[in-house]
Amino acid sequence: MGIEDVAIEFNEEEMHKAWEVQFSNWTTPKASSLLLKLFYERRILSKKSFEFLWKIMSETSTGTQRIKGQLPKGTVVVHKTGTSDTNEDGVTAAINDIGIVILPNGKYFAISVFVSNSKENNGTNERIISEVSKLAWNYFIHTTK
Repeated sequence: MGIEDVAIEFNEEEMHKAWEVQFSNWTTPKASSLLLKLFYERRILSKKSFEFLWKIMSETSTGTQRIKGQLPKGTVVVHKTGTSDTNEDGVTAAINDIGIVILPNGKYFAISVFVSNSKENNGTNERIISEVSKLAWNYFIHTTK
C-alpha cells in the first residue's frame, strides 16, 4: 500500500506480558494518517470490509475525551484509540487516538495523535490529544472552503 514505518510483531495478550514487548509494535502518526486517508478514500478494502470497519470505528465508545473531546457536538469522528499499561515508575507508554474527522462542509481530515512515555495522568494525556485535535479542527475550518 506504500505505507512504511509500521511494525506489528506481537498481539495484545503478548504485549501485556512484559513491558518492553509493546515497543516492538510501532508506527508513526504520519503512517497512521496515510492509512486513514487510503481507507476513507476507499483505495483499500472491499466495500463490505470498509463498511464494517467504518461502523466499528464510528461506534467506538472509548476515548471520548481524546479526538472528539473539544470538537463541536455532532461532529462525525471515526477513530481507534490505543492505551498501554502504566509501569511501576508511573510511566504510561502510550495514550493514542487516530481518526477521520468530517468537517461541516463535507471535507475531512485524518489525524493521529500519540502521547508517549508520559508520567501525566490519563485525563491530562487525553486533554493533550483533544487540544491537538481542536487546533487541527480550527485550522481546517478556516482553510477549507
